[in-house]
Amino acid sequence: MPDASQIAPSAELAHQMQGFVGRYTEKSFDWDAFPGSRGFPDLQRAQLRYVGAGGSPKTNDPTTLKAEHFTFSLVNQPVGKFAASHSHEIVEHFMILQGVLTVGWVWGDEVIEAKLGPKDMVLNSLGRPHGFRNDGIEPVLMQITVGSGTPLAPVHVCHPAQGKDIELSRTFGAASADKIHPFRADSSDHRHAHMAKHVMRYRDMTPEWNDAGFAIMNYVGGTGAPPQNYRMDLIHLPRGKEIQPYARDVEDVYFVIDGAITVGWEENGQTVEKRLGARDLIFNPAGRAHYFRNDGATDAQFTMVVGTPKAETVAFKAA
Repeated sequence: MPDASQIAPSAELAHQMQGFVGRYTEKSFDWDAFPGSRGFPDLQRAQLRYVGAGGSPKTNDPTTLKAEHFTFSLVNQPVGKFAASHSHEIVEHFMILQGVLTVGWVWGDEVIEAKLGPKDMVLNSLGRPHGFRNDGIEPVLMQITVGSGTPLAPVHVCHPAQGKDIELSRTFGAASADKIHPFRADSSDHRHAHMAKHVMRYRDMTPEWNDAGFAIMNYVGGTGAPPQNYRMDLIHLPRGKEIQPYARDVEDVYFVIDGAITVGWEENGQTVEKRLGARDLIFNPAGRAHYFRNDGATDAQFTMVVGTPKAETVAFKAA
């Protein structure tokens, strides 16, 4: 690894790298991302797109990176708003960054509801109808990934556009209080047990420290929720730690949650670097040699999303 002061950046490589960076402060939230919500103020929410369009049909957004095996976006949901129950042909996860989100999984006319806080996640399983609602006192900001670069439109289950009562839609189709059940991870009920495999609580996670000097927490894949098209880890990178360049045969994405990291790309002896702050993202294409380090003032945390459900094959090494 060359000393930072000795790096002679390639203009072409630097230009390429810049095209794969999404800066949170340079993006805008789209309050009309979901046409199904038009005309229904209770369904108001906004989307900020990094990779692909996610659950929005706005696939021609020029500020969005092209998706391959998954999409990556943020959603802001104001207090009191909800998303009506729906299902997808693929998996989709919600990772909470701010606030408390109520997620409901629908089983016939009954609903299991789980409350998720910061750094908690739910992986909504393929075909399982689900909705979400903000019952808290502050806006919810969450990161959403859909397990396809080009997902189909969601199939609505209980939506006011279908003539359903707005309050019935708010409870995801549960007609009375006795049809709504708070999620219990230790329940013997098969519905709770199934959901428990897909809910990851940050407070319950045990970091796995590796020889490269950083910790990994599996959210999707490994000891996390069962993977389908991709997997995701939360990386805790202590101040001063750095890893050697590596490459994959699929893409991976870094999204910074806390602190700041420096990411480098290498090609033909040339090295270029970008510094990423909170809610910045970089898409590292398949085959690209890249690395990361923490030369900031505090420890950093970032999610790493990898375009395969297969187990990790990279043997990370300290630089």
